Amino acid sequence: MKDANGKWTERTDKTDYMNPVALIEETNGLNRNNNLRTYGTISLAPVEGLEIKALFARDMFNSTRGYYETKNHYSTSRNGRNGFASRGTTRTQDDLFEFTANYNKSIQDHNFVILAGHTWRRYNTEEYWMQNWDFPTDNFSYNNIGAGLALRRGQAPESSAQSENKLISYFFRVNYSFMNKYLLTASIRHEGSSRFGANHKWGSFPAFSVGWNLKREAFLENANTVSNLKLRAGYGVTGTEPGSSYISLNKINFNTNVLINGQWVQAINPSNNANPDLRWERKEEVNVGIDYGFLNERISGSIDLYRRTTRDLIANFPVPTPPYLYSTITANAASMENKGVEIQVNAIPLQTAAFRWTTSVNFSTNANKIISLSDDKFALASGYFDTGNTGEPIQQTTHRVQVGQPLGNFWGFKTIDIDEAGHWIIEGKNGEPKPIAQQQADDKQIIGNGLPKRYLNWNNTLTYKNFDLNITMRGAFGFQILNMTEMFWSAPVMLTRGNLRSNAYDPIYGKRPLADDQSLNYVSYYIENGNYWKIDNITAGYNLRLKNKYLRHARAYLAVANLYTITGYKGIDPEVGISGMSPGIDDKNRYPATTSFTAGVMLTF
Repeated sequence: MKDANGKWTERTDKTDYMNPVALIEETNGLNRNNNLRTYGTISLAPVEGLEIKALFARDMFNSTRGYYETKNHYSTSRNGRNGFASRGTTRTQDDLFEFTANYNKSIQDHNFVILAGHTWRRYNTEEYWMQNWDFPTDNFSYNNIGAGLALRRGQAPESSAQSENKLISYFFRVNYSFMNKYLLTASIRHEGSSRFGANHKWGSFPAFSVGWNLKREAFLENANTVSNLKLRAGYGVTGTEPGSSYISLNKINFNTNVLINGQWVQAINPSNNANPDLRWERKEEVNVGIDYGFLNERISGSIDLYRRTTRDLIANFPVPTPPYLYSTITANAASMENKGVEIQVNAIPLQTAAFRWTTSVNFSTNANKIISLSDDKFALASGYFDTGNTGEPIQQTTHRVQVGQPLGNFWGFKTIDIDEAGHWIIEGKNGEPKPIAQQQADDKQIIGNGLPKRYLNWNNTLTYKNFDLNITMRGAFGFQILNMTEMFWSAPVMLTRGNLRSNAYDPIYGKRPLADDQSLNYVSYYIENGNYWKIDNITAGYNLRLKNKYLRHARAYLAVANLYTITGYKGIDPEVGISGMSPGIDDKNRYPATTSFTAGVMLTF
């Protein structure tokens, strides 16, 4: 870890070879977070069956941060910082007011539940941060940030910001049942958000569902084996707002300076592509399902089939420059379809006076497809765009989002062999082998998908007298992962950066290692199947009920989380990020998931 002079062994000329122990030893920092949640309700029942309720809530969060890198930190040898300090604070306030009126009325075999309400929500966030470097000593840490010289030279940055958004809703819902046999629910929600363009702040989102409780019918009412059987069908629309405020507006940048007549003058320029037509993202879902129970609920569960169509999808889309000033814009320019099945089975396989075993299995599938990448004002003529990035030195996109294809497709060169000199052989656009040195852009193809197609969860609880044992397991199947660690550090050429994985000189395709001069490439060889099964949590406990007037109940337990993963994936953990438009990438600088052990006691007085 250190050289003969006691200095950390690092490669200061390469950004990716930092000593991980030095990063820990030569930094110190502390985050302090405080959360205060307050709420209250007022209820009024003026007549029988009517309840009027007002709810007030406030969630306040305050955070202060301090961070310091010493003079022996990598940033000094690499960037000449000579001690670096950063301070910052964040404050958020989430205010909520909700007013509802709920009326419940039964007329013979008819039952009505009517709900009307209004919700007002305001979210405000503010923060500031400052940095400085080139300190006379490490003794100050981050507590004397003005002592650094970089701020006096005009090099150190400072920033402060505040943003706010409001969300207002009006909603109405009616539930109707006849003899608890035929069920109907209908609702409408009218919602407005300050985050949208001036002409599109409001959206209306209807929903309705019907149900048939077959167990209440005469032909099943006396069936002892069937304890529950209900058919359901529904349709609904929900709205999604963007994740940040002001993106529909023209924002101005004051952070650019230009040299005019020998003097630096602050310039003013637009900082984004405004989109006054930004509007609600709409998810339309149709589902049919069945709830079942047999043998007095010894076996129960549900089966659901769904199709969800997302219209006016909010995302950052590429645009030409000109006419746009910047290369991306936040817009509603896509639609996507998801469909699948969800199955839940609950069972009590074994039950005696002293012992009980309950188990629950959840299985789901999902298939998605991009329907469109255009709308009436924004058109992507190619029908696709590429996203994701390998980072340097490869500097290639990793995914293609294309009409008619599922989201999450890896897009790159398909490797099929290695030549005698140790260079990749890829599959060309015509299906014929060709050296990677002769690659063309149109040789790229779909080489995997980063979104799991199937999920499975299995939970078990066993109780024996006062003892209990809970085992939670889950898995994901039918997807691939881009192993960035293998792609970078298992190529012999990376020896020029000072480090390699131990398998860098293992044979490829059973023939020979990669050549020392084979440059880094984003190819299908590094796309691996990501199927996994995790023993997620095991908790064992002992419960003791007491007759003591002060202590009523005591429970002692032992728990282990993230115990074991069964997978063929060669990376640290196959559970990688699957959000956004470039899912399934395993970051080469990822911190490993940990296994944790917990012992605890819970007392009830």
